[in-house]
Amino acid sequence: MREDASEYEVARHFEAYLLWLMGWVMFCSSQGNSVMKHLLPLAQKIADAPLHAVPELSWGSAVLAATLRGLCTACVRATAVEPIFAGCPLLLQLWSYERFQIGRPVVDQAAFRHRDHGDDVDRPTMGWLWTLRSVCDLVHMCSIHSSFHII
Repeated sequence: MREDASEYEVARHFEAYLLWLMGWVMFCSSQGNSVMKHLLPLAQKIADAPLHAVPELSWGSAVLAATLRGLCTACVRATAVEPIFAGCPLLLQLWSYERFQIGRPVVDQAAFRHRDHGDDVDRPTMGWLWTLRSVCDLVHMCSIHSSFHII
């Protein structure tokens, strides 16, 4: 986006980003090339709203409900014509990392060290900080491989 972009252009870029976020991260389907049509007016409403009047919606509840519905329908799917899984695979992956030892990375459990990033408003996300932690070595990978044989 250009530095001298108009307010309208900024709003349209923000709307495009929201549609990408909703369609590829929060409410995925295995089709991969579309966004659910009921999300279009929501993204436009959020992008066009002034900062103090942005609609407050319970996105966490919506993502959780969509993921649970996607898991339930995936279990009883009769044909592969429809999407196999709909929901938030990232949420499912993070949930499984917390609950199952098989297949998850082993990370340093030391507390996060506070780093001064110079900007109190635009700090790094916890996901980005999580990637800075050290991951296990190849020896642990062998123990994961043997854990699959136990199952």
